[in-house]
Amino acid sequence: MDKTKISLRYCNTYKTDILDEILNKVLEPFDLVSKIKPNSKILIKPNLLGNYTPEQAITTHPSILEAVIKILKNYGADIYLGDSPGNSLIGIQNIWETTGISKLAKQYNVKLVNFEACGSQEFKTNITNIKSIHLSKILFDVDYIINVPKLKTHTLTGFSCGVKNLYGCVPGARKAEYHKLAPKKENFVFVLKEIYNILKDKILITIVDGIEGLEGNGPGINGDKRNYNGIFASTDSTVLDEFVLSLIDKNKTKQNFSEIEFIGDDLNKFNFDNVKLPSTKLLYALPPAMTKLLIKCLGNFVWIKPYIDNKKCKKCAQCIKACPAKAVKIDKNKNLFVDFKKCISCFCCHELCENKSIEIKISLLAKLFY
Repeated sequence: MDKTKISLRYCNTYKTDILDEILNKVLEPFDLVSKIKPNSKILIKPNLLGNYTPEQAITTHPSILEAVIKILKNYGADIYLGDSPGNSLIGIQNIWETTGISKLAKQYNVKLVNFEACGSQEFKTNITNIKSIHLSKILFDVDYIINVPKLKTHTLTGFSCGVKNLYGCVPGARKAEYHKLAPKKENFVFVLKEIYNILKDKILITIVDGIEGLEGNGPGINGDKRNYNGIFASTDSTVLDEFVLSLIDKNKTKQNFSEIEFIGDDLNKFNFDNVKLPSTKLLYALPPAMTKLLIKCLGNFVWIKPYIDNKKCKKCAQCIKACPAKAVKIDKNKNLFVDFKKCISCFCCHELCENKSIEIKISLLAKLFY
């Protein structure tokens, strides 16, 4: 049985000429030219979380996407570029402009696609509480998908990479619906696995933008920018994710690296020493059964919840729209607050707030026990 290939290259810059050379080296082991024919329809799926500039290291950098587009142009591909960002109140056109995607599409005559405007296709699941999952129809109208995630830590899932990036294939408000039906990490992971299993035969390759990313309380504005100095790629997103997770959190991986063929630079070249994990890691420090028992016994004394700082809040109400449990409310003084009785600790409000006005508060007893 052939080993799964992971291609990894050191890169500490988004300069176009350097990126072009490095990305060609990253993709060389995968022989994409044998699959991409002239006029093949290829959809590039970046991470476009919200209205963030490339310098904030929250969204996939346009220079990485430009290098991918150039390679596909050389193959004669018909190129699409799209996503379904979480912060839809800003407007998709604004997000395309701020992230640099709009300029890129015009320069290379690439079709920009709003996943929410393409219709959806329904797939039955075996997940408890979720009978079916809807994904944007454009994913099934193309020949292949090139998945280009941004490497970031994540308050709910621990980190965001190849598989988590595919959650952007769920159009619009259904993201909040699935969060509500699968509120905890152990439930939500099954949703991500289901989406990946539906799409895996369509995914030609996953290319991770790990030159700059986030650590700490990512994946949004509350994360801390960090230079990881790498580009990583594989045709198997799950294996690639497990490998990247082993670099970020060395206590979490169970992967057998003897079944992987590593091609490229030595691991010592990359910057993964002492990565700051999300504050919510305390929620997952113990097995789920032990955590559930602890919370049942100690009730209101053990919690990790989002807290809204109204001095920083711009009253954009994105957190209200994003909350799947309808736990974010407005009081008589027009201040926003989180109703902890309804909060399911999915941290969607924290993820999508663009003003750093939502913090993560941890009870003293939670800190002591975990």
